[in-house]
Amino acid sequence: MPLGVAGRSKYRPYATFTLIVVNTLIFLWMFLVSLRGEAALLGFVSQFALDVCRVGVEPVTASLFKGFSSLFVHASLVHLLGNMVFLWIFGPRVESYFGRRRFLVFYTLAGLGATLGHLLFGGTVCIPGTNITGYLVGASGAIAGVMGAFLFLYPGARVRTAIVIFGWLPIKVLYISAWIYLLIWVALDFVKGIGWIESVGVAHFAHVGGFVIGFLITFVATLYKPAPAVDAFERLDD
Repeated sequence: MPLGVAGRSKYRPYATFTLIVVNTLIFLWMFLVSLRGEAALLGFVSQFALDVCRVGVEPVTASLFKGFSSLFVHASLVHLLGNMVFLWIFGPRVESYFGRRRFLVFYTLAGLGATLGHLLFGGTVCIPGTNITGYLVGASGAIAGVMGAFLFLYPGARVRTAIVIFGWLPIKVLYISAWIYLLIWVALDFVKGIGWIESVGVAHFAHVGGFVIGFLITFVATLYKPAPAVDAFERLDD
């Protein structure tokens, strides 16, 4: 469980903060809709979440819209909080490299790339003529793209990490190099995606797709704007 990144920055990550606020407000909106009953909630989800089984059936514009809007829809409070923690930890430094407007464009492209990864490799089974759905929701694919960018830009940064048991109980805090932390993270998603480790209800290939797209976009960006220099005094700012 990441707790933060070592070092301090004077950059104010307004775009990252805005994304967190928007995600939270949309979750509150969905919660208020759910108070009107299950039918109202299902209507909200069908309107704003991408149903993989409807891609190719709905107009392309509708799929693109839902591919974007689904980045802001979360299935539960835990889902939302987990995503926002990762965004707050890894987003500001990536935003400081791209700039606020370009970061928002990058975030969107990474999210759409994550959706494509899920469409191609996610393994959702859709049977024509049935009511089977394959909703894809959450910001984790776009945030995985942010993490891919972080790996490229700041591989030597130290991630303050809580080692936990039972999924939540911290027993030790370590500093782990970003390249180790992030490669382990995406590798675990990959092996879960191919079924080597059992995992249900998580779009692992959306995470892998977003991570790869974020890494590649950042690689291209650094051909025009150099990656940030290594901070030799980072340890003094812990």
